[in-house]
Amino acid sequence: MSEQKRKSWKEWFSTGDAIAWVYLVFGFIAILMLMIILQRSTDAICCGDWDGYYHIRWSEILWQSLSSGQGLPEFKWLPLTILDPQNYNDHHFLFHLLQVPFLWFFEPVTAAKVAAVFYATLAVFSVYWLMFYYRIDYLPIWLGALLTCANPFYYRMNMAKAPPLTIIFSIIGIYLLFERKYVWLLPLMFLFTWTYSLFPLLWFAAFVWTLILAWNERVFEWRPLAYTTAGMILGNTIHPFFPNNIKLFVEHLKMKIRMGNYDVPVGGEWYSYQAVEILTHFPIALLAMLVGYILFTPRNGKLPEKATFFLAFVTPLLAAQFVAKRYAEYFPPFAILFAAFSWQAFFVKDFQLLPEDFRKELEAFLDKKKSEKQLFYERIKKVAVALIGMFFFTLIIFNYRGVDLGWIKQEGLIQSISNNEPNDKYRRATEWAKSNIPENEMIFNCNWDDFPKLFFFAPEHRYVYGLDPNYLYSKSPEIYKLVRDIAEGRVDDPGPLIREKLGARYVFSDAGECTDFIAKALDSGWFEIAYEDDEAYYLRIRETKGEPPAIEDSEQTENQTQEEDLEQNEFEEQ
Repeated sequence: MSEQKRKSWKEWFSTGDAIAWVYLVFGFIAILMLMIILQRSTDAICCGDWDGYYHIRWSEILWQSLSSGQGLPEFKWLPLTILDPQNYNDHHFLFHLLQVPFLWFFEPVTAAKVAAVFYATLAVFSVYWLMFYYRIDYLPIWLGALLTCANPFYYRMNMAKAPPLTIIFSIIGIYLLFERKYVWLLPLMFLFTWTYSLFPLLWFAAFVWTLILAWNERVFEWRPLAYTTAGMILGNTIHPFFPNNIKLFVEHLKMKIRMGNYDVPVGGEWYSYQAVEILTHFPIALLAMLVGYILFTPRNGKLPEKATFFLAFVTPLLAAQFVAKRYAEYFPPFAILFAAFSWQAFFVKDFQLLPEDFRKELEAFLDKKKSEKQLFYERIKKVAVALIGMFFFTLIIFNYRGVDLGWIKQEGLIQSISNNEPNDKYRRATEWAKSNIPENEMIFNCNWDDFPKLFFFAPEHRYVYGLDPNYLYSKSPEIYKLVRDIAEGRVDDPGPLIREKLGARYVFSDAGECTDFIAKALDSGWFEIAYEDDEAYYLRIRETKGEPPAIEDSEQTENQTQEEDLEQNEFEEQ
């Protein structure tokens, strides 16, 4: 049984408790509008990194292959890494399928952005719905806390990646645990394993719930662990990419368990915030944790089940937030849930645990007996609630629009997103590459994090590494070291090595990156500039070593490229 008996949906709605429903609908609209505003702040697939470009292009390729009856497509784009055609695993498989319906109605970039709005809205709304379902008081205040919990959370929710689905699966799982509908945990976990590699989070939730019930009821409730374990085993063995999915999961575990002490430089999301950044980026989430800890109080030797669950579930996420930035995807909303359920458990009155009908009669009797002092305190409480609401409204403006009062300046989330690289970056260069570089040719991309854009715009070619540098390092530490030495300009004569060791005859580089390598490559006499604009270079490796290209050759190539772009624009206008 739950801590507080609740009415069925029909009984709840029919008894006139419509205000809570108004709050629910208002919350959904507010969350949806926020996600739309944030996505419209940039024309690119949001935010920060370009992984969303990989995800939507792979969703498109996946659907084209499956719908034509050809089965799973071969992943041929990173043959030097552990994601080679023989070992590739799509650890976002269900997420990629869930993006497909949006491709039926929109071109890929728009499809990714609309899908991001859809799943991010559902993720945040599921958190709010859980508070609504369990009748947390002062829903608008908790909505305000949720909408302002942390800018990095909403930044990452808009990335067109799988983490919003992690929140959705986790909330559904928590609901099933609270309602003791354990058998449904099996299919939920099965789907979770097909969606994202963070599926052990649901198993951890079941483990925490089992411990709470063991303490309160002095019984070992084995079903949560049994069903989540069974779902995890079945989901991983009955998998389209089995056994590669197991191998990649182990690789991910080995890569990321280092807690910052990584063998190779990885994406910025895997490094920690500085202490002051934690305080400035997560003030509401940290305040929520403080409120939760202060109000957490066992009663009569028993733990408040839901509050205890969130205490045990969120505290490790708080610790993880100090290790890696990416846990901003999970810690802030669950911190709000911890505060909300601790608040509910702390302020619940003993008579509220009585049967519903009897409690209504008792409440009516107590209302008649209220003193002037009690009525005064209730008015004070209403004023306090209004003031807190105004605080969150102001905070929402500061968070999303920014503030500049002279003595305090803060960049808003909308401005942060609008500063992302434009959607068309590298389009001109890759259009040239598709027309002038043979299909399936290996491209030496200087930086691994350019791969998603290259894959999106020019899937005709293959690339040295991408998505995560560990994928190359795990396959061959020697090749990884060679690639980094070349890209960082530590090799004086890189042409033969790139061609013979990596099988590439072309080099791609961002115009503002790998400048030492570009200079040494051109000076070596093995390279010539095949394409150049203000965003990127393509270099071609010569068959034999020659003289370094003259400066005027570079200028001539750039002028020729500009003329080709002008002709293409005139053709498109016609």
